[in-house]
Amino acid sequence: MRRVVVFLSVLALALATLVPVASAQEGETTLVVGLTQNWETLNPTAGWLMSEWEMWILQYSALTTNDADMETVPDLAESWIASDDGLTWTYTLREGLTWSDGTPLTAEDVAWTINTSAEQEWMNHYEVTADLTATVIDERTVQITSAVPDPRLPDVGVLILPKHIWEPVATDGEEVTYYENLDGVGSGPYVLEEYRPSQTLTMRANPNWYGWEGREPGVDRIIFRQFGNMDALVAALKSGEIDFAASVPGSAIDDLEADPNIEVIVGFQAGWEQIGTNAGDGDGDVHPAMTDVNVRQAMAYAVDTQAIVEDLWYGTAREIHSINPSIDKRWTPEIPADLVFAYDPAKANQILDEAGYLDTDGDGVREMPGGGDPLHFRHVVNTNSDMGAAIGELFVGWMDAIGIEVELISLDSDQLGAVIAEGTYETYNWGWTPSLDPSSMLSVFICDEIGSFNDVNWCSEEYDALYEAQKVELDEATRLQQVHEATLILTEGAVYIGMVEVPEIQAYRADRWEGFLRQPAADGPVLFNFAGISYPNIRPVGAEGGPTTTAPGDTTTQPSGDTTGTTAPGQPEESGGGVSPAVIGGLAAVVVAAIAVVVSRRKSEDERE
Repeated sequence: MRRVVVFLSVLALALATLVPVASAQEGETTLVVGLTQNWETLNPTAGWLMSEWEMWILQYSALTTNDADMETVPDLAESWIASDDGLTWTYTLREGLTWSDGTPLTAEDVAWTINTSAEQEWMNHYEVTADLTATVIDERTVQITSAVPDPRLPDVGVLILPKHIWEPVATDGEEVTYYENLDGVGSGPYVLEEYRPSQTLTMRANPNWYGWEGREPGVDRIIFRQFGNMDALVAALKSGEIDFAASVPGSAIDDLEADPNIEVIVGFQAGWEQIGTNAGDGDGDVHPAMTDVNVRQAMAYAVDTQAIVEDLWYGTAREIHSINPSIDKRWTPEIPADLVFAYDPAKANQILDEAGYLDTDGDGVREMPGGGDPLHFRHVVNTNSDMGAAIGELFVGWMDAIGIEVELISLDSDQLGAVIAEGTYETYNWGWTPSLDPSSMLSVFICDEIGSFNDVNWCSEEYDALYEAQKVELDEATRLQQVHEATLILTEGAVYIGMVEVPEIQAYRADRWEGFLRQPAADGPVLFNFAGISYPNIRPVGAEGGPTTTAPGDTTTQPSGDTTGTTAPGQPEESGGGVSPAVIGGLAAVVVAAIAVVVSRRKSEDERE
């Protein structure tokens, strides 16, 4: 009986706490987005996860962006013109731009971002800005000159950062990466309000965003909430605890589609999953057999990609045989038959036999040619990957069938990144989503990126030469051929194997929200896409207004662990709009926690959660 009294007391206290929050946030709308990927950093000069990019493209605008058809359209710049030689582009910014803290946004911010990122080699800017120099003409005009012909121009999609915030912390290329980026100052439609590591990231509508002119945001706050597994994510969507679920498993599609209140989206934006192999051209401790392309090709023949499509993705993924250099599929070459590493374990065994990798002691594991170390490989399972563990188990069986012994090592994506940089692995499972221009994806595999983005420690002078050539080629037909040739060289090297183009399976509460836009328009996802075009168009069902078909702000046509919350400075402490499902869920957790304390004082914090 005493336990019941305690429970009722805690519940009454929780409800009493709820009322002021609802009153304070009355009339505001909150969209709760569930995902399973964590945030390792909020710093746009250092991170690379999709969860992080989603925050950055909401908080920061660029000079240009891309619409649903992936065409270049205005963002901060309303127009631009080119010089006769195509090396210099002059951009005119929109009138009256301001940062979310009220500071004017001028050409000085643009020039500082481009020049500083090039000088300090910021990881997420440098590939675009390395050859660019920006000059301020006046407050609304910036001139950008490329030292070499650049086929990407006039598209300059790098995120422009507020100089008055970032200049003090960007003392050098290493120091800038340590900035936590909790200031909440941006130029995009939403800016950071509160961050609770490994729990939630809350963004509020930026009243100074140019795109709100003449209308009100349909969503006042967005709460990104992390879940420990996909089952919990799907359950939260079905119960109404969240409004949107990213990375839904294929096994849940039928169940979700049977619910009339839920809309399922199967979207593609050319992203893929692969088994990466350490080719051994970098530093580190790698098995010598991995440096032999015959071994890597044999492994590729032993991977049953169709089983991944059917068994793990329930038929929604697409089997592919090379990387996609771009979201635009015309940059992906047609793969000749001799480079299609279709599932053929007999051929894999034949390749290894002919290359001299034999099982000389009869224990089922092959040894190096002439005897020596057995083919014992370390495969790193990415614990932040929804399919990582399942692919790892399958990989063990596939390799066992061709006489290769595999040890599974489980690491999160941050730890995996460090292992890749150190070169202390043989294989791993991860994935990529390419940008629109192929240079960005192709740059991953150049020799200079070993120890950084080059996650397979593979170096080819022939590949590097083609990469450098296509990067400055203004004739599109010639450039297409160069990109295709480079991609085929990479494919032949078998450093990425077992590839499938994976869908972004998403689902949302259609009884609450509408206005979602696909990007690419034909078959892309609606959130976690290239430019975040949905967010400014999402609105509660039945609300006034309607979705547009343009990128955010496209109003002009151009000529040619820790459980402590961190609130952005100057922002209110509450992170929800009204009585959101997330708030109710949080109060329920408080009540359950209080009951648990009464029942047993030995319950741990993890058990309460």
